[in-house]
Amino acid sequence: MHMQAASRSKYASCSNAIYILPPISDNCAALPESLLDGLLFGTSVGSFTGAIDRAGLFEQAHGGTLLLDEINSMYPNLQAKLLRVLQERKIQRLGSSKVVDIDVRVIATMNEDPHEAIARERLREDLYYRLGVVTISIPPLRKRREDIPVLIDFFIQMHSAELGVDEEGVEDEVYQFFLNYSWPGKVRQLEHTIEGCTNLIYDETMITFDHLPPDLKLRMNQLAEPSLASAPSACDFRGNLPEQIEHLERIMIEQALRDAKGNVTKASEQLGIPRQNLNYKLKKYNLKNVKGILS
Repeated sequence: MHMQAASRSKYASCSNAIYILPPISDNCAALPESLLDGLLFGTSVGSFTGAIDRAGLFEQAHGGTLLLDEINSMYPNLQAKLLRVLQERKIQRLGSSKVVDIDVRVIATMNEDPHEAIARERLREDLYYRLGVVTISIPPLRKRREDIPVLIDFFIQMHSAELGVDEEGVEDEVYQFFLNYSWPGKVRQLEHTIEGCTNLIYDETMITFDHLPPDLKLRMNQLAEPSLASAPSACDFRGNLPEQIEHLERIMIEQALRDAKGNVTKASEQLGIPRQNLNYKLKKYNLKNVKGILS
């Protein structure tokens, strides 16, 4: 996940402490353009049928923080309007000629690389550079596995308390699987997995294999009992050691490319090597033209 923040905010102070006013948030992908426009910037009587005088989120967040989630899903016209608001620090409600001064810190989040979103015309470049005073990139869960134990404990405590379950933890074999799994759905997938398992616990106190969702059971079985088609057999070991290393390297690269659906960057991340190294090996093993791996 990527975050950008445009800083310009007021702080409420008390004694020697400083507090940021509680944030107001909005999901930019959840509403149609007309409703999102009114929600952000407010409406006035007569702007459309049934419209009332209502402050938008920018007015409500005056002196505080506004979180805009999935800003790359915001409509292009609204992105242009947002850019002007951030630059001028003024808004106009729909149907009103009155200009209102605002003082708001904006935090924007998105679920893709900002530069890719710009290249695909899902994010205005000028808006990105206006928002990007501070940019924080949160790596996917597979790249920060040290966080998985902490998250497992947190989600177990949270969901077991909500459901009134006396849950102590995760069985060792399942725990190791959680630590090594790639979690394509990231933290949300891990949380939903823990929540789903907790819902299935009755007299037990540990999450076991039986509590896992079907897709994770299948994946765990595949890892525990690799098929003969994917595991090298005794008859595969021909030639000297360098030849066998190259043979295994090619198999791993092919599998990583299939898992990544031909995406070289994702495959290189899975293999733990730089993209440039993977491109070199693709040429070395003539994998550029292998059907079903790369388009």
